[in-house]
Amino acid sequence: MSMFPRLLLVTLIVLGGAVHGQRGHSGEATTPPATTLPEAVTTPPPATNDPAYRLFVGDMLRIEVHDNPDLFRWLRVPASGAVSFPLIGDVTGLLGRTIEDLTGDIRRRLEADYLHRAEVSITVTDYGAREAYVMGSVAVPGPVALPPTRQLTALQAIGAARGYVEDADRAGTHLLRDDPQHPGRKLIIQTSAGEDGRLEDVILQPGDIVVVPRQGRVYILGQVVKPGALSMPGQESLTISRAISLAGGFERFARQGEVQLIRKGGKPTIIDVRVILAGGKDAVDPVLQPGDTVFVPESRF
Repeated sequence: MSMFPRLLLVTLIVLGGAVHGQRGHSGEATTPPATTLPEAVTTPPPATNDPAYRLFVGDMLRIEVHDNPDLFRWLRVPASGAVSFPLIGDVTGLLGRTIEDLTGDIRRRLEADYLHRAEVSITVTDYGAREAYVMGSVAVPGPVALPPTRQLTALQAIGAARGYVEDADRAGTHLLRDDPQHPGRKLIIQTSAGEDGRLEDVILQPGDIVVVPRQGRVYILGQVVKPGALSMPGQESLTISRAISLAGGFERFARQGEVQLIRKGGKPTIIDVRVILAGGKDAVDPVLQPGDTVFVPESRF
């Protein structure tokens, strides 16, 4: 199982210290108490048979075929997206599929070889956990449950985290999302701010990370020993290799050659930190700016 969820939890706790913990010396990460979000954010919705609902890993399905009680099944959607159903065998590609599409697929396959008429009913009675994360300069950093039957936006998630703190860099707020083209990497979704500093809203997806920078800090996330926020040194530059060192160095499964430097207003830059650490002749160790995020992806075997 991927180590990223565990490291992300550590990151959330550490980033909370950027707001509530004691201020560290220049270049030191801070450590705060753990926090939780308001109960109303995590209240589960009722069961649904909405034809447009899209299935998610962990959803519990109640599948019934009228006048055929032997075909009744409870099925939990697995991470593989594949289950077995009586008579027709394997049913695949469940993740992201609508109830309407799955109902029609099972009905057609039953009617093709086994039943003259198959009236199939599918109800989602329990929901897999969907979470996004709010990090940095908010009152209560941490995971935010995404409602399975309605949308939640970045602004709403910040509100659930009880809002910005005084030294939040609101205009620097950005969102990190898994890159489907490059597993392990992150996409940066820029948010624009008006004169009042308000975030232009973005609808969240499971696994999204909303980063609210703290003025004068950078963030080191992913496969490092101590992920979290680092203060910018007063008189000297903070480079990417030094920041990783201050974060305790790489974890065992860090992808050291594909570290992402994420900066407001541009696309993520891929940095080969192995070459920097080896003292390569042409190696450039980028100097970080306040509000930068450094993301160290996990190696995939």
